[in-house]
Amino acid sequence: MNFLAHLHLSAGTPASMLGGVAADFVKPADVKLLPPDVQAGVVLHRQIDAFTDSHPVVRRSIGRVSAGLGWFAGIVVDIYYDHVLARDFTRYSAEPLRAFADRAYAALEPLIPAAGDAAGFLRAMIADDRLVRYGTVDGIADTLARVSDRIAHRIPKHAVRLEAAMPELLRQDTDLAADFHAFYPDLMAHAERCKS
Repeated sequence: MNFLAHLHLSAGTPASMLGGVAADFVKPADVKLLPPDVQAGVVLHRQIDAFTDSHPVVRRSIGRVSAGLGWFAGIVVDIYYDHVLARDFTRYSAEPLRAFADRAYAALEPLIPAAGDAAGFLRAMIADDRLVRYGTVDGIADTLARVSDRIAHRIPKHAVRLEAAMPELLRQDTDLAADFHAFYPDLMAHAERCKS
């Protein structure tokens, strides 16, 4: 899952939200250096990812778009699932997406100075209003382009332009959305079990 889902599935505290975002930026050996409540958010993020990666419905979605994307198909599906979640947010939350995003930004903004490698990402996420923009086609295409830039920077030999998958994602939208709606209640239940 991508950041909207991780924030939505967090314990809802600023520290757990920070952990839910920072998990992608923190090396496993450095997790123990974080405050305990942020650590718990990182652990939850990783439990969510492990559950997601092994779920048969997610595997089906990856199969729908894997031609030409190879290993990167899972990343594309994670991001597109946030698009579906953003579009249908009130199906999973009594809080509208705009209100949720504003609450998440307000919780995260004061923590940016302590966010380490995630600080720049958090600043950009808030400035660009990415949580709400996930609900738009342009917002998802932009997110895929940004991830492509990070991949090219980190592993230049495997540079790929993920936004090129947009026509296929839009063509498969009905099936991908159905997959997401079949999967997300399972993930919500799993996250609740992990938080207990």
